[in-house]
Amino acid sequence: MKKHVLGLAAAALAVPAAATAADPVAAVKADAAKLQADVAAAHDTLIADAQKLAADAAAAKGKSKADAKAAIKPDLQKLKADAAAFRATLKADRQQLKADLEAAKQTKGARKELRATLQSMHQSVKQARAEIRAELQKARQAVRDLRASFDK
Repeated sequence: MKKHVLGLAAAALAVPAAATAADPVAAVKADAAKLQADVAAAHDTLIADAQKLAADAAAAKGKSKADAKAAIKPDLQKLKADAAAFRATLKADRQQLKADLEAAKQTKGARKELRATLQSMHQSVKQARAEIRAELQKARQAVRDLRASFDK
């Protein structure tokens, strides 16, 4: 009995993988959804890290250089680590999407079916990147202002 239950569970898990292998359009849609989810997670995390860095840099003004450095160093390290981790994740997602897209191009009618999905994914990724870039610019400016306060 246990063998049958385990066999059915294994077969149930194998069916979605086989279905996406048989349907490259579904695989591309799944990859696009995963990429969008990872970009959204990166967006939320990196913006929070950048805002914390900017807030700590602004709060550190007027303190000694050593105290200011101690205040912003952990935030900067966390921001860099999170950015590197998400960069690797998003790179893998893009490579998987690209590979599945190449397979889907061989399917008749796939381009038309995927156009809306890929365009919406492209727009959301572009918007998230712009928001991340703007928040990182604010954090950089806050750190520059902090450094400039030491020159006085």
